[in-house]
Amino acid sequence: MDRRGFRLTAQVFERLRDEIVRGTLAPNAQLSEQDLCERLGVSRTPVREALIKLAEEELVEIYPQVGTFVAPISLEAVKVGQYVREHLECALAADAARKLDADGIARIRDSIARQELAKTKEDFFALDNEFHKLIAELSGQVGVWSVILKIKTQFDRVRYLSVRDPDRVAEILYEHRRIADELIKGDAAAVQMALRSHLRGVFATVEHLKPSDTCRPDQLRRRHRAKPEPV
Repeated sequence: MDRRGFRLTAQVFERLRDEIVRGTLAPNAQLSEQDLCERLGVSRTPVREALIKLAEEELVEIYPQVGTFVAPISLEAVKVGQYVREHLECALAADAARKLDADGIARIRDSIARQELAKTKEDFFALDNEFHKLIAELSGQVGVWSVILKIKTQFDRVRYLSVRDPDRVAEILYEHRRIADELIKGDAAAVQMALRSHLRGVFATVEHLKPSDTCRPDQLRRRHRAKPEPV
């Protein structure tokens, strides 16, 4: 594949990945190559290559002679993502608290202010990501954020569901303010505690996921058959 082909495949991959993470393409939705080609205005090759990459990230499942489907949310991957994020990001936050200077304080305050002004859930979701990345930058270990990005995809699928709830958005903003306050105070232990509590909030959202979000259709059918008949 030439350089232009690689770029096109990357663009299709990022577009579809984003739609899956944001729930625009719902778990278990069937994906038609022809429909994707028409919607994205590209040929079959970049679509097919992008779907293969998405399958490698366990975001789609390809069944030869049957079809391609958006993978259900992996609860095990969510747990792993949360665990890794908690340990890495808490370390980053502690380093950031120790190193924060006047410019860093201004950037933290600006991030919170922009979150407060977010008009849509899409805007808030993007600013949420920026806030966590900013902490990594202020720690002096921005490369660690690249590691976190690779393992938080399933975590993000759940996290995006949480920002559909206006009450949860308000809670997240409150949690971000608390993290920002402890960073500005330079209290490494307190910022770790605030961040740990914030990241564990994903488990509350997991409890409210629909079975169709986390199970394949065949698993749903087996679960339904396993239910006892009403007396």
